[in-house]
Amino acid sequence: MKSKATKIMVLLVFLWGSLLLVPPAQQAASESTIRLYNVAGQAAFTLIKGVIQGHVRNFRDVVKTLAYGSAAGYGFYQSKRLAGKGNVTAGVMLANLSASISENVAFGRHPLSHIGYNLGPARLDIATPFARNPRAIVNLSVVPRDLVSFVYSLKNADRLSFRNGLLVFTAKDPIQSNALGWTRGIYPTVLEGHEDDYVYHHESIHAIQQIQSISLSPEPLLQMEPGFGESKPRLFSFSGLRMNFLGLGMDLFTSKVQDYNENIYEVEAYHFARK
Repeated sequence: MKSKATKIMVLLVFLWGSLLLVPPAQQAASESTIRLYNVAGQAAFTLIKGVIQGHVRNFRDVVKTLAYGSAAGYGFYQSKRLAGKGNVTAGVMLANLSASISENVAFGRHPLSHIGYNLGPARLDIATPFARNPRAIVNLSVVPRDLVSFVYSLKNADRLSFRNGLLVFTAKDPIQSNALGWTRGIYPTVLEGHEDDYVYHHESIHAIQQIQSISLSPEPLLQMEPGFGESKPRLFSFSGLRMNFLGLGMDLFTSKVQDYNENIYEVEAYHFARK
């Protein structure tokens, strides 16, 4: 950061992003409010991630990061709308594209340099022709937290299937009374008989929210630097671990601090996935 004005702008964006963690109650959430939270929140936290990762160095970087972060946030907003209406596959695809754009600019790359996809505990990032000196064509990273969530979901379900771009669990018995579905990490679980109704749509939105948090979390154990000095990119590279500290923090915040009716995850899921 070279200029004082740039530092002040980043600070203001950080404060704005912090305020976005406290959404209105479910009954007060309007379409425009949720859209604003996604667009402004994604922009703010994309910038914060870029600063922490060391790829936002001047005012131009700030403007670029906010612009593409906003576009990614609008993409996440639309992806949740699609999933809520039953177009889960389209919603998941758009969420992964939005995550790619956000993460690319946070790492100082072309917005479309890598196109990634979250599948269970792994994320695959494929280098495109827009990538400058990529380390590898196929880059694999792992989310340890989602490995734990997978084991938990497996223990509390009876069937696993690949549906609409997600690993989805089906259970015969609820984990608590009146629970028709639940999501741990990136894995939706629904009770038998609710595989294609609003319960599944609701839980798929929670999975998209996890894709969003993964895209915004600074990752100290992830190696995403260009492969300068290499004659050509390797075919495959293990990029490291994604700890998703932001997702962990948000889960703790929403479960321990926020009331259920003000839970940012539930506000969106109930808004978009209605009977």
